[in-house]
Amino acid sequence: MTNDEKGGWFSVAFRRRLSKCTLGVDSLSTIHFPSKIFQKWEISLPPNLSRLSLRARWLNHVQAQASDNVVRAEWTQIEAPKKCLANPCNAGGQNHRGGSVVCGDALPLRICIIGAGVSGLYLAMILDDLGIPGLSYDILESRDRIGGRVYTHHFGDRRGSYYDVGAMRFPNIPPLARTFDLFSRCDATLVSYTYDSPECPRFYNGLTLQSNNIPETGQNCFLLGASQGGIVSDEVASQNPNAILQRAFEPFIARLAKDFSAGFEHLMKFDNLTMREYLTQEMKLDLSSVWYLETVCSASGLYDRAFTEAVLDAMDFDYPTATGSSPEWYRVAGGTSQVIHTMAARLSHRPLLEHRVKSIMQDPNNCDYPMSVHVDGEDKPRQYSAVFSTATLPCLRRMQLGPEILSAQQRAAVQSVHYDDSTKIAVRFRTAWWKTVCGIKGGQATTDLPIRTCVYPSDDSTVLLCSYTWGQDAHQMGSLLNCGSKSARRHLKQLVLDNLASLHQHCLDRSTGMACGYERTRRLLDHEFEDIHGHHWGGDPDSAGAFAYFGPGQFRAFYPALVQPAADGRMFLVGEACSTHHGWIAGSLESSYRAIRQYISILQSSGLIDAGKLDKLQQSWGLENVHSGHS
Repeated sequence: MTNDEKGGWFSVAFRRRLSKCTLGVDSLSTIHFPSKIFQKWEISLPPNLSRLSLRARWLNHVQAQASDNVVRAEWTQIEAPKKCLANPCNAGGQNHRGGSVVCGDALPLRICIIGAGVSGLYLAMILDDLGIPGLSYDILESRDRIGGRVYTHHFGDRRGSYYDVGAMRFPNIPPLARTFDLFSRCDATLVSYTYDSPECPRFYNGLTLQSNNIPETGQNCFLLGASQGGIVSDEVASQNPNAILQRAFEPFIARLAKDFSAGFEHLMKFDNLTMREYLTQEMKLDLSSVWYLETVCSASGLYDRAFTEAVLDAMDFDYPTATGSSPEWYRVAGGTSQVIHTMAARLSHRPLLEHRVKSIMQDPNNCDYPMSVHVDGEDKPRQYSAVFSTATLPCLRRMQLGPEILSAQQRAAVQSVHYDDSTKIAVRFRTAWWKTVCGIKGGQATTDLPIRTCVYPSDDSTVLLCSYTWGQDAHQMGSLLNCGSKSARRHLKQLVLDNLASLHQHCLDRSTGMACGYERTRRLLDHEFEDIHGHHWGGDPDSAGAFAYFGPGQFRAFYPALVQPAADGRMFLVGEACSTHHGWIAGSLESSYRAIRQYISILQSSGLIDAGKLDKLQQSWGLENVHSGHS
């Protein structure tokens, strides 16, 4: 993290908070793949940094230290199980309970993919590309739509009248190269994303400043210090909050850059601390100061998550570029769902919607297709050779799983891994009043009001993401969406418009040069309002959370188990929670590739498929190919 980030000292903090699930906003600049994007990946990194993100290197290090019975699954081949694979099955082998099995030629493979989100569709794309003779697959999706947490909502047919409820904007950095490779494969059109705008307001403690008027040093500009009646010490309130966090992170980042193994060992000494505990115990900050940092640099409650994840977030996000500048950001023209629909249209097998899986069992009497998957509403279970579950871990936990499906450590992980919350609320207005009245084009406003963050489109769209929240803030805003009552909807509209009026009341009317004021701004919003839509990912029954955000110690305790095969090599856990990049599409894609690699390794080691399939997988979908671009 640096102190000279463009846009003032709030921009870095909120850039990180806003980066995980990002918004679809249009821009004047349009690009097409592959040449312009992939040329930017050919950058010179500092000598101690690899193209793998530091988070990925850390998690590989965790796996290397795991016990011998844990499969080291990131990029290495795993051994085939000693037990009958059933189908595929070892001639003259044993079934999974030790009984004798006599098998002839291996039967055609039947694969079950649970979930038609980006992970499941990517799995299917890879399987189609590998061209394994006789292989077929089903994609079972519980929703009535495809895409999962990649979801674009449209306010009718008006051009540009949409917003991305889920994954939305993407920084062009090497650790996320697999995402851009997918965009290239799907012929997606990307538009550049305007991240910062000097006119965007910051509203805290009832005071408003524009981004370009906030001093780099902080200087207690929102009067939160004790001498002005606040609860934060004057010493802390007068400092740049990013500088405080930099002092917390920088010693760890420096050690990791110098000697990764030694730096990792040092970082692991603090693995069981939350961010809040580290700031109070090691940085000697009082709780009021920690509250201040969490308010302006994060979301309510997120400092109760792992300190180590916060350090690695800082390292990943400020990934080095050749010039030392911030990375360029992009979004998909028309919404990220465009990519999802292209993926699905190109598959050999279409997803089956409203097919909710209620149980997964192993059938000891079926050597050919031992994985038994029961879909809600169907009389008999479906039988498969192997299962790839891309369901979120909370949704997987609701399924009835046979006693031999997950290991004890995997069951503990499914039960315990923390998911963060997120809520987005967008409004379609008659006109882009923030542009015509306030002169705001692109960027985001931040506040301690319930809406927390307001994200502006970069073009002339009249859809405004009025509220984007995480953590406890998201839970509270989401409560107005979950009950579905008319009174709650009225309350939601009133709260959003009230907060917007407070946030923009000091914006200068470009025609008069005078502040708009609260009452005038509020009347304007009532006149301009057309429709409202929101989504609470924590209240979504098909996700039960926005994205994984591990608690203290959970990486070391649970990650190795999540990435090893389950059910004797017949089931694989897939999704961003089972990856090195929580909350990013890249994490979902990486986990899909890892799971396919594990399964192909098992089949190839058993002599059940062409020995060249693993090489083809690596050549067509491996990390090296992705980083060099795809044509």
